[in-house]
Amino acid sequence: WPPETSTNTEQKADGNTTSQVARAAGSIIVSTRPNMARQNIVQRRANGGSSSSALPMTNNDAESSGKRTRHRRRKLDPYDRNSLIRWVILIVISMAAAAFIWKPIMSLFGLKVTDSASSPGHDNHRRQEQDSTSTLSRKKWLPWPKPHSMSGPLSKFSDLTYALQNSDLLALYFAASWCPMSTPVSLALDSAFGKNDVLLTHEGGTRKTLSLVYVSSDKTPQEYNGYIHDRNWMAIPFESSQRSEIKRHFSTCAHRELEELGIDRKHEIPTIIVIDTRSQGIITTEGADDVDQMGEGALEHWKDIQKRVRRNEEVMLQKKNEIMTEAYYG
Repeated sequence: WPPETSTNTEQKADGNTTSQVARAAGSIIVSTRPNMARQNIVQRRANGGSSSSALPMTNNDAESSGKRTRHRRRKLDPYDRNSLIRWVILIVISMAAAAFIWKPIMSLFGLKVTDSASSPGHDNHRRQEQDSTSTLSRKKWLPWPKPHSMSGPLSKFSDLTYALQNSDLLALYFAASWCPMSTPVSLALDSAFGKNDVLLTHEGGTRKTLSLVYVSSDKTPQEYNGYIHDRNWMAIPFESSQRSEIKRHFSTCAHRELEELGIDRKHEIPTIIVIDTRSQGIITTEGADDVDQMGEGALEHWKDIQKRVRRNEEVMLQKKNEIMTEAYYG
């Protein structure tokens, strides 16, 4: 009672369904409640003394919290020991440092660094170095410069170029037509070299042993032209500015020219300075006395001095090049 009808049957089914849903929801709430309670406890413990409801941290709570923190730090910190980025950076820096200090370290220990790359250009360069090294080891010195290369201190005087290139010895004759002391020296030159074919002239086309160049201290062009007339000397032109420059270079002039040239005179007129045309070095500054005393034999005297000077220069050059070769090639 009352008798079951279709309406009562539906209500009963709905009630059963509702009770089943309620029981399922209750079981879910009951199963999640311990986890929520544990999280609340951990949070209250982590907050420390912020409130009176805080609980003390346990070893399990600290360990789990530290693991989570280290895990997040490992992912974000590039300087971590196990980080891949850290090792890549260290490898790149190490390679750059090794490339930068490799050659200085090898040089410090006396070792030569050679490129391992081989190509036709490298092979040719290496072959040239070997050839040059073998050549130096055979000669032990560098060759003399070519004669008359005009690389010496007198190359700046174009008026002397012809004499330097076409004779073995150059005699610069500093004199003047008005100087009484120049007259006997000029006569001795005429006697020694005026009648033979020893002196270089502008008309001659062959190389000579001696060239005599007159560096005038005359007052006028007329005096200059009259003094060299009918003589086989060469001369610096009277109007050339190099006439004064040569006097300054050798500090040789007449007394009246001192103020004009502004030099500290070493030699007065008449003076003959003999020069080796190959090295452009001075053989002697006593050429006037040699001609006055020896006459024609002064030329052989100058040639003997030239041979001794060249021999000494070759020995000095050989020693110098041996030192340079040893220093360069070890």
